Amino acid sequence: MKKKLIYLLMIIMAIVFGYLLGNLLTGLEEPTISWLGTALNFEFTPTTLDLHAFAITLGLRLAISPIQILLILLAIVLSPKIAASIK
Repeated sequence: MKKKLIYLLMIIMAIVFGYLLGNLLTGLEEPTISWLGTALNFEFTPTTLDLHAFAITLGLRLAISPIQILLILLAIVLSPKIAASIK
């Protein structure tokens, strides 16, 4: 259970830090580094299902950058080592 929780927390932290780092990198004028912050966007527009008693709105937006992918891979590699050291 602890190992799964550490995996989950590490991946969430990698996504959040990757997003923040990606936003910082897109503002740079150096083209050799700024491409790490460019995000690939996928979006499904929100759709509403109205059933008179309640309404459900469903939509999905996903934006992922190369720096996020690198940090997620790093989190996957380092999570077992961190879980083993916490015992």
